[in-house]
Amino acid sequence: MTTVSIQWQHAPVGYIQGDPNLTLLQNLDADGITLRNACDNGACGVCRCRLTSGAIDYRGRHPYGLNSGLQADGWILPCIAYPKTHVKLADLRFSDGA
Repeated sequence: MTTVSIQWQHAPVGYIQGDPNLTLLQNLDADGITLRNACDNGACGVCRCRLTSGAIDYRGRHPYGLNSGLQADGWILPCIAYPKTHVKLADLRFSDGA
């Protein structure tokens, strides 16, 4: 199975091996890292974070929870984003339990 690495800026920096067939949110959740989320379909924007390097694919879905300005600034929606390469994320919003 092909894997990708998912890294995020937090104290301390986090890193997991991920599955490109799962969304970023699913990958993080499978490793016990819970992000704030609400809709799981790209409409609300609650789970948004910044992609600082790497590439994602929305697989035909549209990130309605992000306006064009946020997208231009590197914000993505991990609930519908699949990692295409090794990715680095910033500004993750962890749930209260994480």
